[in-house]
Amino acid sequence: MIYVRLGLSLSGWAALAATRLPDGFPPRVIIAFAFVLLCPGAAAVRLGDAVLRRSSLRIDRLEAFVLSIALSLAIGALVTETLFLTATYTTARAMVVLAAFTSVGALCPVGFGRGRRGRTVSIESIEKSH
Repeated sequence: MIYVRLGLSLSGWAALAATRLPDGFPPRVIIAFAFVLLCPGAAAVRLGDAVLRRSSLRIDRLEAFVLSIALSLAIGALVTETLFLTATYTTARAMVVLAAFTSVGALCPVGFGRGRRGRTVSIESIEKSH
């Protein structure tokens, strides 16, 4: 699990390094596209899934994958639009912001309080109390 988190956190910096490759070079396009399409959203889903687990809800892998793509595109659009509106857009700056977001999301500890489970409320327990 730690290797997945580490790989996710390093993916943005690898994509940033790939932007130094020549324009139109296929590995540059593939690496940058894969990162922007999946990784920022995967980091956000990781944080969101930790919150859902505390409330005893879970998402399955297919839902997480689809949500990762949607969130990645949304986060990428927000970052790009912000950089355009401030007239500071460059590909490298956008990649740095996305890589930093992904690294923080991937490395953020979300297991605090792991030993405690929240109190679950069921209809039976409500009916017994009344």
